[in-house]
Amino acid sequence: MNWVVTWLLVALVVWMLLAAATRPGKIYEFPFLAGTMTFSFILPQLPGLASDPFLPPESYQHAIIFTIMCIAMCRIGWMPNRPVMRAFQWRFDEKRLLIVAALLSAIGAYFYHKLAEIPIDEAVYTMFTGTNVVFFFFSKLLRYGLCIALLCFFLRPSWPALVIALIDTALYLDRIVMTGKRSETTQLVLMFAMAVWFLRRRSIPHILFLSWIVVGTVLASATHDYREMSRRTNDNPTLSSLSEISPIEKFEQMLSKGGPEMRNAILRINAMERNMAFDFGSIHWDTLVWNFVPQQLVGPELKESLYVGMEEEQIDRSYDRPTGTSETGMTDAFASFWWFGSIKFFLLAYFMSRLYGAAMAGHAAPQMFYMLLAVPAMNSISHYTQWVVSEWVHVAAFLIPCLLYARIRAPAGQPAVAAAIVRAS
Repeated sequence: MNWVVTWLLVALVVWMLLAAATRPGKIYEFPFLAGTMTFSFILPQLPGLASDPFLPPESYQHAIIFTIMCIAMCRIGWMPNRPVMRAFQWRFDEKRLLIVAALLSAIGAYFYHKLAEIPIDEAVYTMFTGTNVVFFFFSKLLRYGLCIALLCFFLRPSWPALVIALIDTALYLDRIVMTGKRSETTQLVLMFAMAVWFLRRRSIPHILFLSWIVVGTVLASATHDYREMSRRTNDNPTLSSLSEISPIEKFEQMLSKGGPEMRNAILRINAMERNMAFDFGSIHWDTLVWNFVPQQLVGPELKESLYVGMEEEQIDRSYDRPTGTSETGMTDAFASFWWFGSIKFFLLAYFMSRLYGAAMAGHAAPQMFYMLLAVPAMNSISHYTQWVVSEWVHVAAFLIPCLLYARIRAPAGQPAVAAAIVRAS
């Protein structure tokens, strides 16, 4: 039975990937991106676990059936043909947008530099605390500046937009090389690709993207070795040191032994099904408190009092999650609403489809939001469903006020214009 449900999941994911070949640009829609994350992150971890005799009885089957439900909801909730969302149909002054991009990039670059000073052990293998949280929190402004600069450049090439984009990209690449962050690599690639798609309607060929997924899946298995090498040398890797890493060997080991993230998910889902202790979505509130309430300002007692803290009742004493691993978004979905937790992925797909529809209609703000939220939406499968919620709150707190500064208010009764970035007269 383990292999039956595994092959059902494989068939669903392959169908979602191949279905994107029907028209250009479909590779940027959330169902394809969800299929990409599942193919590259979830599926390679399953063969070794499907044959593991030490897992609790039926735990593997239940976890994979729930995963199938969640991934299916990523497709069912995708409704791009609905009427375009009316919110954020704004026009922007190009000069003001570039000022905003430069300001956000400058602030983000400063905190990116601060992050670069953190020892590689702390940057990769531990959860940020104290001032490191502040550095990471404000470093996200760099991607906002890059996103705006890319949209301005591909709509109407200019030197200011190009310079901002190049500087931001250089900082991004330095961070990627030092830490081997897969999500930041994907974020950078998709921001460039989506900017070209939204404004020029030019898409990466489907077969090329599929090839990148396959190659990236194999290379990603060697991420741990890459980070270990960076930690030992505390410097940028060289070609000779890179040649010591064998991604194919690491990929084969994962196939045979199974991956830690899906093992975490299987054990947690099995424990919660026995305990029937659910948080009913309170994990999202607790994470927002953790991310956005500064303990240095309000004090530890007040911050602690804001937590609901129900998730502690969901973990067996025998469960010990390996440091640096996640539990997948399927786990926290099940932890919230039992088998009905797959509705989280339906809501996520629906939200992303409305943003995408507005972006394709030519509205600049939804284009920015979709470009910035695409990777967090993908990480809702590999890590936690909270990622999009936290990212959206961060966008609302920092990006939207800046966009209001650059917004051109249309006279009463005048409809919004699809070409939403215009030159100042």
